[in-house]
Amino acid sequence: MTLDRRTAARTLREIADLLEVHGENVYRVRAFSNAARAVERVEGDLAEMVASGDVLQLRGVGRGTAAVLEELAAGRQPEVLDEVIGRTPPGVREMLGIAGLGPKKVHSLWHDLGVAGVGELEYACRENRLVELPGFGARIQERLLEAIRFAQRSRERRLINEAWASAAELQNTLKSRLGGGARVDVAGELRRQCETVGAVELVVTSSDEEAVGRVLADELETVERTGPGLWTGATGDNFTVQIRVAAPLEAVAALIWMTGSAGHLHALGVRAEAMGLRLREDGLWFGDDRVWCEGEMAFYEALGCWWIPPELREDGDEVGMAAEGSLPELVMMDDLLGALHNHTTDSDGAASAETMAVAARQRGWSFFGVADHSPAARYANGVDAERLRRQWRRIDELNNVDGMPRVVKGLEADVLPDGGLDIPEGCEAGLEYVVASVHSRFRMTREEQSQRLVKAVAHPACRVLGHPTGRLLLARPGYEVDLERVLSACAEHRVAVEINASPYRLDVGWRWARRALEMGVRLVVNPDAHSPEGLDDLRWGVAVARKAGATPRDLVNCADIEDFLVRS
Repeated sequence: MTLDRRTAARTLREIADLLEVHGENVYRVRAFSNAARAVERVEGDLAEMVASGDVLQLRGVGRGTAAVLEELAAGRQPEVLDEVIGRTPPGVREMLGIAGLGPKKVHSLWHDLGVAGVGELEYACRENRLVELPGFGARIQERLLEAIRFAQRSRERRLINEAWASAAELQNTLKSRLGGGARVDVAGELRRQCETVGAVELVVTSSDEEAVGRVLADELETVERTGPGLWTGATGDNFTVQIRVAAPLEAVAALIWMTGSAGHLHALGVRAEAMGLRLREDGLWFGDDRVWCEGEMAFYEALGCWWIPPELREDGDEVGMAAEGSLPELVMMDDLLGALHNHTTDSDGAASAETMAVAARQRGWSFFGVADHSPAARYANGVDAERLRRQWRRIDELNNVDGMPRVVKGLEADVLPDGGLDIPEGCEAGLEYVVASVHSRFRMTREEQSQRLVKAVAHPACRVLGHPTGRLLLARPGYEVDLERVLSACAEHRVAVEINASPYRLDVGWRWARRALEMGVRLVVNPDAHSPEGLDDLRWGVAVARKAGATPRDLVNCADIEDFLVRS
């Protein structure tokens, strides 16, 4: 029996939201909300706690919510969730996914205005029906229109971790079903490690296209042959799949072509033409003769280029750099020695500092930074001065244990509206570094937000600017800010800029990460981990760093941590 605490918390929170949408008893709603917060912070095996009844010892979990956890542990959808979903129009549930719409506002829209879906909501906004609705008004109406447009643009895309999971499952199935003679490679945006992905794209090297089609018909919800060697379909959760079936002679070119991007292919085509060659989807040609290339490296060599890592194949400039031999030696996961932005049960994490440090050691890290939330983050159980000092004493003990990574005393300090840092009184001297992050007041003007961050990075305690734009991929755009100005301030004050490796953030994105490097700003890839498993999110941040062209010397993660901690 297994029970993932995040799944459990998400289910309890969904029940609470739907009950509130229906205007049910506030105490019942609160019971599910409290239980969600409680299980999200559980350290240990939640399933065992449910089985033994120990889950009832958690503050916030009662018999009713414990019964829901028992159903989840048994692999069943809770009856209470089935019941409340059954009486909720699908469109009303969909509205809960619109940024800025909590259950109270959805209740009002549904019961007071008769709006029962996102489409109806957009129409109501355009008809100015929310202007006089209590709790809304013209400003909120405009924000909702923006959020709806954002959601519509995002609907067909997936986070990179979700896309990789879908691709890996189909890739493994194809390999297994087709046998040893077939090769299956990931291509497209996924291979280029884009931050969000519009489709799973695979290249199957096989001479038996019909066999590939039969496997796809069994595995996908829909699939059709859209051209010679081309198949398009969708998974059960409506994620687009595009397959190119290539004969062995065409496979290398097919993989390069399917990987893209359009800018990269155009630059390759121009270079091929200048050399008297032609680049086609089925290969590289000299007149009527195919140029035989055993692999991608040989293909690029035939064009007088170094092999170009897929992450760099974006705007075409990389082709000229490859021809000149000036491509950067990109950072790799094995180059990283640790990370600085991680949470523990002292704030909103799910594991103790010791458990997290042990997990870091298991991953071969030589240092591990603890950066729990500051007091202003009340929603995240932010630490006050007394709790922070108590944490330091435990860290001192951990640093005396043989074989442990160096545990570093940090804090994720909220950037206050005036640009100050929320550091507990009297604690600044004891902190080895501070990650400054914005968690509130996203609606400031561009000038106000920019000035706020410029002031924050000028604070002498600030060593890292955390998730600089505040975006949540496919859920919330970043706040308005002059990032060029903020990066200039980071360069001036020698503050590192974070690539937050959570697949929900990947903030700062690769384009701005590249700009930071051009301005002489160092980067630090941080998982923002709230559990031992969250440390593995580092891979997504490294992908962003690679797309930015980062080398090991560009990342704080790859250097002696003691050198970084010395204040200049």
